[in-house]
Amino acid sequence: MTTPSEQWIVSALRQSTDRMPLPPESRWVRERRSTPHVSTIAVVGAAAIFAIVVAGAISGLRVEPRVVPAASADAFAAREDAQWASIRYALPSDLVMLRPTWIPAAFRGSADCPSPSASFSLVPYPNSSPAANGYFVVYQSTVLSHGRCGWLLINAQLGVVSYAGREDGLVDSGTVDARGAAIHVRIGTPPADPRNPQPPDIIDLWWNESGATYEVISNDLELADLVRIVRSLEPAQ
Repeated sequence: MTTPSEQWIVSALRQSTDRMPLPPESRWVRERRSTPHVSTIAVVGAAAIFAIVVAGAISGLRVEPRVVPAASADAFAAREDAQWASIRYALPSDLVMLRPTWIPAAFRGSADCPSPSASFSLVPYPNSSPAANGYFVVYQSTVLSHGRCGWLLINAQLGVVSYAGREDGLVDSGTVDARGAAIHVRIGTPPADPRNPQPPDIIDLWWNESGATYEVISNDLELADLVRIVRSLEPAQ
């Protein structure tokens, strides 16, 4: 017995044995016709039971510890990390990339609607090739009744601009306070097109922050959820 646990159990067993009351010395050698005292039988029985329990414990300690398999990687988290990382290298360093720390569980994607996917926007520069100045990250849920995936879009563009009054079917509907800024709310139905003859209502939140213009838009979320997502945004490395 070499492990500290085994040594401790053996020591405890010895101490318990030392504390057991013994019969008078005159009874150590039992006479042929004498009958064992009831208390002595109880003590011996208890000692035997204790020894069995200790032996079982020691045997259990000798068994190799069970190896707990590592939890399987979260496929959604891995895809999300990869998509955000894929756009970071292409973006200018002065564009703060805001990533949500909370999104509804339904927007982890489905077989028909993978989630998320990321891309960056390009702008032409004089006498040079286009350069990235913004990003789009789309989270999707499932196919909705109009035949398209439910989606949540997070968009950022370098530069401070205003999206108020854009002619896209959405109407300016006030502001909400979040992130120390006025978050503008636009709600409405975009014009129909052959690919989407029954467009759903859209809620669009946009604001200016850190020298850029950000949007959080969805065709399948309530305003309260979108505001929660806006408040959860944190700079991504």
